[in-house]
Amino acid sequence: MSSFLETNEKIINLLLPYAEKSEPDEISRGKRRYKFCKKEQRVVYLLLEGDYCLKVKEGNKILAIVSAPCVIGFMPTIEDIPLYLERVDYGKISHIDYDFFWRFVKDKNIIDDVMEVMSYQYTDLMSYISMNKCTSADEVRSLVHRWQKIPEHLKKRFSVMYLIENSSDLSKSSISRVLKEMKENSEISLDRGRFE
Repeated sequence: MSSFLETNEKIINLLLPYAEKSEPDEISRGKRRYKFCKKEQRVVYLLLEGDYCLKVKEGNKILAIVSAPCVIGFMPTIEDIPLYLERVDYGKISHIDYDFFWRFVKDKNIIDDVMEVMSYQYTDLMSYISMNKCTSADEVRSLVHRWQKIPEHLKKRFSVMYLIENSSDLSKSSISRVLKEMKENSEISLDRGRFE
């Protein structure tokens, strides 16, 4: 993990002189949201400080929580990215034009570094997509396992119920039932609804 963070930091440090400070594209109920297109141009974000929820536009479900330092938004796609970033609390974020990003990567010969970051992000996305979702119990267990990997300070910030409810289409009652079973079977240990 440290090598992944170091690689992100290296890319950010190289790009920062060319980046622009990002303002939120919208503020909804106090939440600052950043789209992957600005003035109809794709952008790559440089997360300098803070934590961000990577959310799906349709349904506003949390796909992942990403923490600085992180470079995000550079995966090639022909369609509009159906995602956005939402700042958790405090954060510093800048952006750079997508096409400039790839020219810069080529010119500075840092493709290996970018591929390392892309591989990590792609693997994380695939693990989310291929999660066991046969039954609601399977899905809750898979999501508990996924969210147990977030940084400690975020475990104190979000309840397990909030994370699962906001990253799935499951009802509160289904989630509660499975969490109760998991606690009774000592599969998880919670403190006031949060990971211990």
